[in-house]
Amino acid sequence: LESELFGHVKGSFSGAIATKQGLFEVADKGTLFLDEVANLSLETQGKLLRVLETRRVRKVGDTAEREVDIRLIAATNRDLMEMVKDGSFREDLYYRLNVVPIDLPPLRERQGDIPKLAMVFLERCCRQNELNIKGFGPEAMARMEAYSWPGNVRELRNVVERMAILCDSDRIEARHLPMELRQLPASVGTASLPRTWEEFKNLKQQVRDAAVQELERRFLADALQQCEGNVSKAAERVGMQRTNFHALMRRHGLTSEHGT
Repeated sequence: LESELFGHVKGSFSGAIATKQGLFEVADKGTLFLDEVANLSLETQGKLLRVLETRRVRKVGDTAEREVDIRLIAATNRDLMEMVKDGSFREDLYYRLNVVPIDLPPLRERQGDIPKLAMVFLERCCRQNELNIKGFGPEAMARMEAYSWPGNVRELRNVVERMAILCDSDRIEARHLPMELRQLPASVGTASLPRTWEEFKNLKQQVRDAAVQELERRFLADALQQCEGNVSKAAERVGMQRTNFHALMRRHGLTSEHGT
């Protein structure tokens, strides 16, 4: 890993048959994204801290240093402060990295993002594989929103790509979902009761958001059906701008064919 980050000189270790630039040098004057920073060893953490403090990098096996000017973005799915407390992550590196922290909640806490991300992944997959799939059926999307997505966005992307490739119609329906999603009810469940008032408030908001999302989807689908799939007429009928109406359709994975 140190060789990948900082580079190495020829003969510095077995297999080093040529001098190689590290990612820090390659990213000079640009941005370097370092994923899973929590997995770095304490020794590598110390070398990373030195590069960030001095803005100079030294290849493995070299004595000369080179200046680098980069913007570093580091990501992790672990609690770095807890790792600092148990001694597995350097406190000085934590505060050096923690300049502009961005806390991204798991996908299960961002149900409103699921239809948007699913449509982006579907459209990308259709372009790459020359598929003609226009969207998701209401029940399929409802079950996707009810799923907890333990693998977060990566799992959503993989599931959408798999369904798109195996889909035998022009939209993804509930029957195309993987087994773990087909077994879910098409609504937010409450089998696991909250243990604290804060958890209760969060769950209440999730249930409220899910109810609004479902009502919004049914509202759009009914308007389309009343106008036989004509988006312009449906938007005019309900008193909305066509662009806003169409944006909501995309959000819910609806197409004009939902009205036919």
